[in-house]
Amino acid sequence: MSIQDLKHMGLFRVDFMRFVLDLDHKAIADYTLEHSKKWDRYTNYHDRALCEDWQNGLPGKEKFEATLREGADEFVKRTKRREFTEDVGGQFLWYWASVYRKHDHHGSHNHPNSLIAGSYYPLTTGDTSPIILEAPWDNVIMHDTLTHNSSEQIQRLKPNVGDMYMWPSWLKHRVPNQKTDDVRIAISFNMDYGRYHNND
Repeated sequence: MSIQDLKHMGLFRVDFMRFVLDLDHKAIADYTLEHSKKWDRYTNYHDRALCEDWQNGLPGKEKFEATLREGADEFVKRTKRREFTEDVGGQFLWYWASVYRKHDHHGSHNHPNSLIAGSYYPLTTGDTSPIILEAPWDNVIMHDTLTHNSSEQIQRLKPNVGDMYMWPSWLKHRVPNQKTDDVRIAISFNMDYGRYHNND
């Protein structure tokens, strides 16, 4: 054997954080379900005025937003990203709600023009859909058989009520077809440096 030395290294990381929140999940879920009767689809993401109307009545709104901001501060600190200081405009936050009922789903996507993406779950059950995170490599024209192993290619996470997940906004993710009559509510968000959103 001619190999004199060998070192195996995993070169790049993907940061992911799970928080467990102390909020009134039931009040948030009940309010969001009632408000969703005004929506023409499963999410209010596409209608900014409707989304703002929902945000304005959210139970514990100030505490909720402060919790998201605190989580984002912890994310950048622990992952050694630039902090949300005044010279970068502080924090920019935008969030919206999605109410998944039977057959609802969301295809693979990421969150452009942002630093952190995430979701908080005020309502789930053991039967509602997971969130699927996709490995951040391009394997379309490659021959790497690592991608044949689904546990290496995706991470399938089943959130509990009160969980909040955060990850880099470039990480693709999706929600598969919901197969149950149970309802799943996700409040998703983008967090970024404020200087990029002066006109928002």
